Amino acid sequence: MDDWVFKAVLGNPEDTLCLSCLFQAIDPSFKKVCLFPGEESVGHPLMKAIRYDICGMINDEIYFDLEIQQNGNPVDQGIRIVFYLSRLLSGQKTKGKDYRELKPVRVMMITNFSFFGEGDISNDVFHLVGEKTGRTLTKHIQVNIIELAGVEYLQRIPVKDLTPLDRWRVVLKFAGDPEKEVWIQQIIAMDEGCRRAVQKMMEIPMSMIEYMWETKRLDRELMRNTEIREERERAVKEARELALKQGLEQGMERGIEQGREQGMEQGMEQGREQGKDLGSLLKIVTITLKKAKKGMQAKEIADILEEEEALIETILKLKQQFPDAAETQITVKILGEFVYPALHNEVNLNEGN
Repeated sequence: MDDWVFKAVLGNPEDTLCLSCLFQAIDPSFKKVCLFPGEESVGHPLMKAIRYDICGMINDEIYFDLEIQQNGNPVDQGIRIVFYLSRLLSGQKTKGKDYRELKPVRVMMITNFSFFGEGDISNDVFHLVGEKTGRTLTKHIQVNIIELAGVEYLQRIPVKDLTPLDRWRVVLKFAGDPEKEVWIQQIIAMDEGCRRAVQKMMEIPMSMIEYMWETKRLDRELMRNTEIREERERAVKEARELALKQGLEQGMERGIEQGREQGMEQGMEQGREQGKDLGSLLKIVTITLKKAKKGMQAKEIADILEEEEALIETILKLKQQFPDAAETQITVKILGEFVYPALHNEVNLNEGN
């Protein structure tokens, strides 16, 4: 059940006897098999690499992927199977071809965990079937699930009555198990494919087994160290992002406060300027109105005060329009229209001071 042993026994392109026997046990119509490299080439940086356990072609017409899975659950493995199916189908060269020329694809997964969870059901074939109609959309894509969990119950059945697939299930599960040696010997005595598979497994040197065990241990340790490093890097990144966010918030608060203070200062400065302008203009308005009472004309008053004649005319015009308006109201009115427009709507010359 170790994937590397599985590949060594069944995935040798120079010796496909064991694989052919397993396939015929799965489906008697599977007569011929050839193998491809197990790793699919990646044609785009964003594509996920796939390492098929054993892949190739059956009967020169069906692309297949054979997977052995020690642990897992039906949901996750179901998604994985669909992904492998899609890559087997979409990886075919289709340019200039009719879709009907696409080869059928099949994923066969042997699970060492309970996939079906139902009594005596240990294998099944899946394809696209309508939920309401029960109609098969296509058999161009199919999945075989072969479950090894619970295979012990087959000991109650005479070996001669076991199906070819059940014999393979026992061998895949228990070959090399000393407690099941008698049972395995009975099976391989009557099944050449199973016998050859057990023989090839037993020919693997112990030094190779120990080497692979150590390699797997180091791989797990490396993976764990990688996960720890990634967790630390993620924590550092989150801490930096949090510090940056807090710094930005504090900077914004300081900026708002400084802006408020600066605005107050500018407002006070503007008020002082307006006060100066108001006092200066009020003096001009007062003198202008006094001299106008004495009968002096706008031009004459402007020459005396050394001011623009237009300003003097405006003062006299406003006084003529609003005779009851005080000098201060006229001053603010003129200041709002010509210097500080915001003051314009705040003055009502029809009301007394």
